[in-house]
Formats: sequence, structure tokens, C-alpha cells
Amino acid sequence: MSNPVSPQWANLDDRRKAAFERAINVSGAGSVLVQNYVNRIIQQLSIREFGALGTMDRRPGQGKQAVINRRTSSTMTAANVWVSDTAGLTESTGSYAQATFDYQTLATRGKLTRKMRAIGRSYVDILAEEMTMKLDDFNDSLESAMFIGNSGAISTQIDGLLTQITGFGSSQYVANTTAVGGDSLTLSKLDEAIDAVKGSASRSDLAIYGSFAGIRALNAALASRQRFDSMVEIAAGFRVRSYDGIPLIVSTGVPDDSLGAATTGQILDITGESSNPTTSLVIVNKRYNWVEELTPTTMMPLARDDSQYEQFDLFWDGALVCSNTKGASLLTMIKT
Repeated sequence: MSNPVSPQWANLDDRRKAAFERAINVSGAGSVLVQNYVNRIIQQLSIREFGALGTMDRRPGQGKQAVINRRTSSTMTAANVWVSDTAGLTESTGSYAQATFDYQTLATRGKLTRKMRAIGRSYVDILAEEMTMKLDDFNDSLESAMFIGNSGAISTQIDGLLTQITGFGSSQYVANTTAVGGDSLTLSKLDEAIDAVKGSASRSDLAIYGSFAGIRALNAALASRQRFDSMVEIAAGFRVRSYDGIPLIVSTGVPDDSLGAATTGQILDITGESSNPTTSLVIVNKRYNWVEELTPTTMMPLARDDSQYEQFDLFWDGALVCSNTKGASLLTMIKT
């Protein structure tokens, strides 16, 4: 029984058919008589979402640090402020303090040999590709620091949102559960964490940052209540899901291996927990939290002093400013 005849086979004359049969029957010919095509797109093997870098406001900085003046409210009791027309007044004055945020530097260097660039010239400009991919690596480090940066552990690093918020006191973090290993997200606890943020009544100023696992946990909680909120538009025209009018923004900088204290919700270990890992949702009022930049992200090709290499530097000088201790909160102890 003969094999089905393909249109290409049918168009060959007898001589070509015989030659083709001989070629395909020769051992190894199938791997030799082939012109391979290499796709020109180099795939970056990573899954990264730069939610904070893409949505938080950027402001220009000056000097060696950002300086914020904070006022703690005075205590005014009803018995002292409601007075008769002949009573003396009780003095009650707020207190003032300064908070500073040192500008820190994130920097790295890329390097490529002259010969490697020459070899790959027919494929792509390898130096340009390396610059592009290196910028992605750079932004990943900066995004991570926006949440878990800790100058107490690394003196030259910025303090991230989780580090700063846990230092504001127990009023700014809410425990999702008292279970040691965390539990499924409870929407009433999320509402409590949102209410803890100054200016939360104006939902347009707020953002909820979470990891993939954290946002999935919130989606599951919404689905279980058959509550499907609308989409909202954020920076650069992107549309994302929202909760009660607040955009839900994914960031791979939010850790899924934190360890919380179930009684207070305080994150004791921001990362590194393996036995009972939990994640958090970070609720931020962008009016009170921003990225202050002394030097925006800059890529600088270096002057060549060696014929063998081409180099470039990437650097950024700035700080994450949490200007108001009531301007952000955490919902902790979410099971991952």
C-alpha cells in the first residue's frame, strides 16, 4: 500500500523523487540538511511585576536626605475644653519631631567582551540586549527593596514599606487570624486595615499591593461572597481589578515567606520563614508615601580603557518616604 502523496511530493519529477528518497534514507541526513532558524528575541527567564515602581509617585530630592516634619496631636478631653465663661483654659499643645530618610544608592555594572559582540553582530546587538535585560534585573532589586529593604540589616539600603510600617506601632498592622500558620483572608479584617490608613475615605488615593499569592487570596475571598468589583485604571493606562474602589496591584517585591505574631499581626521576620510562611497586603495612601529621587535610574556607558571589554553602569540614588505614620497599613498572617 502506497503512502499518501503530499502536494510537495507530487510536484517533484521522477529524478528528484529518487534523489529525495536517497537523501532522507541516509543515516544522519535529517540533522545535516537543515537550515535552523534562531528566533531573534532573547527570552528573560523570570516572572517579575514592578507594581510599586510603576504606580508610586516620584518626586525630586535634594541634599543628602529627605526631611519630614511630623506633629503628634495634643490630647483634648471633653472636661478640659468645654468650659464656662469664667473658667480658665487648660493648655494642650501638640508635639513636633523630624523624620529623615537618607538617600541610598543602588548600582551595578555590566560588561561584555569586544569579541563576543563582534561574533553576535549577525544575530543581535548583544550589548543593547544585555543593557535591556540588566535594567530588568536592576528594577527587580529596587522593587524588592521598596517592600523589604532594611537599613538595620544593610546600612546602605533603603527602608521598605514593610520595614517602616512595622515601626509605626500596632495600630498600623492588622492580624488576619490568630492561627500560627495564617489563614484564608477575611474581608472584614481587610476593611479594618484599610480604615487604619489616614485619608482612606478617598479611595482614589489608595492602592493595595500584594504578591501573586496575596492577590489570589483576596480574589478567593471575593469569589466566596460572590462579590465582583469593577476594574479601575492606574498609571500608564493599565486597568486592574479593584476592591471597594481601591486598585489591586501585584508586586513580586512583597514576600510570601514572612513570619507574623498572631496576637498583634506584627511581622517579626519579614523574610526567611519556611515552617509557617505567610504573606501580607500593603495598603498605601500615595499622598503620604512616595519615592524621592536624588538621581533617577541612569544607564551610563563607560569610557573604554581596554580594547577587550565594553562596560556600562546602572545607578539610582533615592529613598522611599513614608511621611505620615498613619499613611499606610498592613494586613498580615495571610496563608500562602
